[in-house]
Amino acid sequence: MAFDRYVCICNPLRYNTIMSHSTVYKILAGSWTYSIVAFGTHILLTYRLPLCGAEILKIYCDNWSIVRLSCIDTTINNVFGLFIVTTFVCMLLMLIMYSYFEILRVCARSSQAVIAKALQTCTPQLITTFNFVAGSLFDIFLYRYIPTIVPYEFRLFMSLEFLVVSPILNALAYGLKMSELRAKIFQPFNLKRFAGNTLSV
Repeated sequence: MAFDRYVCICNPLRYNTIMSHSTVYKILAGSWTYSIVAFGTHILLTYRLPLCGAEILKIYCDNWSIVRLSCIDTTINNVFGLFIVTTFVCMLLMLIMYSYFEILRVCARSSQAVIAKALQTCTPQLITTFNFVAGSLFDIFLYRYIPTIVPYEFRLFMSLEFLVVSPILNALAYGLKMSELRAKIFQPFNLKRFAGNTLSV
């Protein structure tokens, strides 16, 4: 999405040429290939581990919770996990931030209306991206390195963040851009000034 919006805003006249069907297919194929290889390797590395317990820190089971129960050395799993984090989370964030930096750089030479429209278009993805990155980094550093410092209740809440907060935040961030949806949401409260077309997310 970041690349699509970068091309749409920074190269609008070449959009159809750059974002051709072949380009979209390559992006999709690359995303799926990386995900299948990376997480398939994760599963294989975890499958080989003998387990010495059955108690996990979260209310649902994930890869790291299983690795923690192993009786043998898990250095390979840890190194590979950090590699995935570096490539999947950090690189992803850097690419997205670079694309938005270029968008803002181009918009800075345009009118205020263009800047406002670009921000309205890009803000929902930035919100959901930062929510994903913050939740991922919290999960990584808390459960791997400092699991006893943060209260147990807060750890439970954060373990549910991906399941509860992210879907709600995505719906709000993208849905409130639609004037019809805003009108339906704010209608019971009679907040007409929020239901108008002037509200941007």
